[in-house]
Amino acid sequence: MFRGNRRLYWRGSPEHLEARAAGLVERLPPPTPAPPAAVQEAQVLVGHPLPGLLRRLYLEVGNGGFGPGYGILGVRGGHGDDYGRTAIDLDRTWGTPEGLVAICYWGCAIYSLVDCTDRQARMWGCDPNPAPEGISPLFREPLTLGQWLGRWIEGRLQQPWLLEDPATGTWRGATDEDFARLGMGEV
Repeated sequence: MFRGNRRLYWRGSPEHLEARAAGLVERLPPPTPAPPAAVQEAQVLVGHPLPGLLRRLYLEVGNGGFGPGYGILGVRGGHGDDYGRTAIDLDRTWGTPEGLVAICYWGCAIYSLVDCTDRQARMWGCDPNPAPEGISPLFREPLTLGQWLGRWIEGRLQQPWLLEDPATGTWRGATDEDFARLGMGEV
């Protein structure tokens, strides 16, 4: 696939591996962990402690930029969405329920969020694209943060998707069965 003057490859594809062996693929810079003060500031702004796993990722792996979609969103000074907004910027501007923090940007205004008020660190999705007026684009997903990251590592994580249930007509988040039925994943 071409974009501008650069060729883009799906990471891990035969074309990507061939281009990498030929020295045509620039390596990504190593992630830089978030400063402890930025993580502490985020917790103060959210009003709740960040889930332990997320806090460790920020402090030990990087201030976002890795992970599913367009990457985990960082805290102050870290990776942002296509408008440069970090997880905390979004938390303060969206008006989401208390304790929900956007941690992953998927493109097209779709985000994954983590509930910092929940000891299990349950995940939520936000997909405003098909939502008719009066329908919240936010929905709870049946995963904890640990399960969500595990699915990403296994290559089985799907982006949040709001859909209208064909049987009931209600709007809800897509299930594994919905993705499988449409040939977009396995059950």
